[in-house]
Amino acid sequence: MKLFKPRYPYLFALSLIILVELLSFLAYFYPGIQLYLLALSLLAVFILSLYSLEAGLLLALIELVVGSKGHLFSAEIFAFPVSLRLMIWSALLLASLVYFYRQGFINTWHKKIKVYEFWPWLGALVIFIAFAVLRGLLFSPSWSLVLADVNAWLYLALIIPLLLAYNPGDRNQASRLKKYFLLAVLWLSFKTLFLLFVFSHNLVIMPDLYLWVRRSGIGEITAMGGGWFRIFIQSQIYLPIALFLVLFPAVKAKIGSRAQLFRLVFLLAIFLAVIVISMSRSFWLALGVSGLIAAVVSWRLAWSLYFKALAYILVSALMAMLIIFVVIKFPLPGNNYDVRFTALSERLEVNTDEAALASRWSLLPNLWQAIKKDPILGQGFGASVSYYSQDPRVLANNPDGWYTTYAFEWAYLDTWLKIGILGTLAFVSWLIYLIIALWQYSRSQKSELYFALAASLLFLMIVNIFTPYLNHPLGLGFLLFSSCFFRKNSL
Repeated sequence: MKLFKPRYPYLFALSLIILVELLSFLAYFYPGIQLYLLALSLLAVFILSLYSLEAGLLLALIELVVGSKGHLFSAEIFAFPVSLRLMIWSALLLASLVYFYRQGFINTWHKKIKVYEFWPWLGALVIFIAFAVLRGLLFSPSWSLVLADVNAWLYLALIIPLLLAYNPGDRNQASRLKKYFLLAVLWLSFKTLFLLFVFSHNLVIMPDLYLWVRRSGIGEITAMGGGWFRIFIQSQIYLPIALFLVLFPAVKAKIGSRAQLFRLVFLLAIFLAVIVISMSRSFWLALGVSGLIAAVVSWRLAWSLYFKALAYILVSALMAMLIIFVVIKFPLPGNNYDVRFTALSERLEVNTDEAALASRWSLLPNLWQAIKKDPILGQGFGASVSYYSQDPRVLANNPDGWYTTYAFEWAYLDTWLKIGILGTLAFVSWLIYLIIALWQYSRSQKSELYFALAASLLFLMIVNIFTPYLNHPLGLGFLLFSSCFFRKNSL
């Protein structure tokens, strides 16, 4: 089967990203076309995946980065929410079934599936998830609540097309994956800077753009004062990861020219600028801690390499602040803001009276009491907890401040509540084993890519303490992609 092969695949991918973003913007003001866009997406990804599962998976990775919560296109079918992410996921699984039919299940099992290094942990996790679903369906007052709660974990099924498409140890495939990932992250970075420019300059398109960002679940935009706007997009979680993927190989690489050095520093600066604009303290904390641990683990490196890495970071950080300043203060089409850094310094302060932090601390004792009811096996998906919240969005609908939800910021405790301590330990053990495996693999293969992946997963584990990512497709997707380049008993 021969399909169109673009002469410039990365330019083609970028054009596709721009087209999808524009169609998404249009569709949220003309919702009647959403269903047609979803059907077209399902068909297109399915046909592409029949030709190349790897190509379909690259689209899935790009969608994770660009789509944030996954609702660039979304509609309800028989009261069931359907999104672009669900369409891509479904298309890949359908294409995998066709793959099994063509190649034969037994043959495919031995050559592709059985060699996966992490089946003991993933298998145990799936068993606990299945038990939690069953328990939720039996005891929860709402089946829809159970399905909404477990929905993110279903993304684990993407391991099947991943194992079918990727060959353990194939550096060409790993390199392609990295390049498309960085392309998508770079687009996300420029989108963030564009949003900052629009809102700091109060452009005429600002109200419509804000409505699209909020309706599609792409992110949040908040005025912070002094010309600053917090542009927080959930998939910005990939910016620190991209920083590791670029920085770690560059530390040991030989820079051939000044132009190459400038491109490297500018790329790092763009990533750092967006990390700052996100105003996410959990990102900042996790990036600092995981970077420090990575430096300690690499203690055998020459001191010159540490100084080189520090120089890259410092120069890039200065350039990042310059980029933010230029975007906010650009004189056209008119800007009256006097840029002050008080908003940034205030964000660095930990104020327990702040609504978001106060709500998290208020939730903690109630969540812990709910966990203690069944700490071993958990209460199942759909389990809810009530607590007092000072969040203005909660108070708008609940003036007394009491709020009941099944989704919690304390992500590990959320997982513990739903699938119990045994399921949580299976999940955390998988993460730790994978991090160690990546670290050892990077040493045996002399590749900084795998070390960067190990540091990235450590970063995600730290962020997940305060912000739920590893029980969401954004974290689970990166975990799955990172785990599919090992042979059985490779350690």
